[in-house]
Amino acid sequence: MGIASASQLGEAAVALPGARSIVAVALSYFYRPTCVDCGDFTPESPGPRGRVSRFAWGLDYHIVMERKLRTLASWLKEETNCDSLACADTGPMRDRAAAQLSGIGWYGKNCMIIVPSYGSWVVLGELITTADLTPDAPTTIDRCGSCELCMKACPTGAIVKPFMLDANRCISHLTQMKGSAPVELRRMIGDRVYGCDVCQDVCPQNRNALPTMENDFICAVPPGRRPALIPLARMTQEEFKRDISTNTMAWIRRTRLRRNAIVALGNSGSALAAPVLTECLADKDSVIREHAEWALAQIGI
Repeated sequence: MGIASASQLGEAAVALPGARSIVAVALSYFYRPTCVDCGDFTPESPGPRGRVSRFAWGLDYHIVMERKLRTLASWLKEETNCDSLACADTGPMRDRAAAQLSGIGWYGKNCMIIVPSYGSWVVLGELITTADLTPDAPTTIDRCGSCELCMKACPTGAIVKPFMLDANRCISHLTQMKGSAPVELRRMIGDRVYGCDVCQDVCPQNRNALPTMENDFICAVPPGRRPALIPLARMTQEEFKRDISTNTMAWIRRTRLRRNAIVALGNSGSALAAPVLTECLADKDSVIREHAEWALAQIGI
C-alpha cells in the first residue's frame, strides 16, 4: 500500500470532488497449485483443454479488492470523517500510474507493475479520499536492466519496445475484446481462452514471488485453470450465469468466452472438435459462426 497526492492524477478529482489523496494497493494472487487436476471442473469431458490466466483461477478479484477497499474506507471514515471512493479496475483511475506514483511498484518492460517480493502477480486498486494524507515517494527504480525476456517471449510481439505495449496485439486484450479476433493473430492465441501470462512467466522478477495470503484466490472457481473447450463452446446462457458468475472473466460475457473456446479448438487441431464446431456454424450469432468456420478450416474439415 502507498499514498499519492490526488493532484498527480486529474481523474481522481473528477471521480470524487474534493479528493486530496489516493491510497493505492496491490494484492497478490500468486500461488503454485499442489496438483495437476485440481481446479478443472469438467474432468470427464473428452477433447482438448484451454488455458486461463492465473489471475482468473480464483474468485473474481473485483469482488475481493472492493471488499477490502470498503473495509479500509470505513476505517478511514472513523478516523478522519472524510469521504472515500473505492476503485478496483472499475473506475476512471489509471491503476498502474497510481501504483507507481504511490511507490508500491515500478514499471517493467512488459508494462506490468512489479512489486518488491511479489513480482507482477498482483491486482491493483485505489481508494480516492478527501483525507489529506502524506504522500509516499514515487518509485523510480528500474530493475529490468538489459533483460528483454518478456519482449522475446511474447507470442504476438505486442511489446514493441521496452515499456511500450501494442494492446491490439496483446493476447490478454484479444481474449477480452468485443467482436472478431484478428484473423492474422488467431493462431498465436493458441489454447488461451482468457488472458495470457507469458510475459510474466518468463520475468526474472517473478521467479521467487511470495505466495498470496488471500484464500479467495486459492479457492478455485469454474471454469478452472485448464477447462475443457468443447463444453465452453457449447455453453448456454443459463450455464454461463450458473458457472462463471463468480469468475473474473464473467464481465466478457458468454459470446466472447465461446468465441475464445472456438479459436482454441481450431488451434488444437483435434478432430474431436469437429461436431461442436459444425453445430456452431448454425449459431444465431455471426461472431460464433465466423470463428467456427475458421476453426474447422484449421483442423482440415
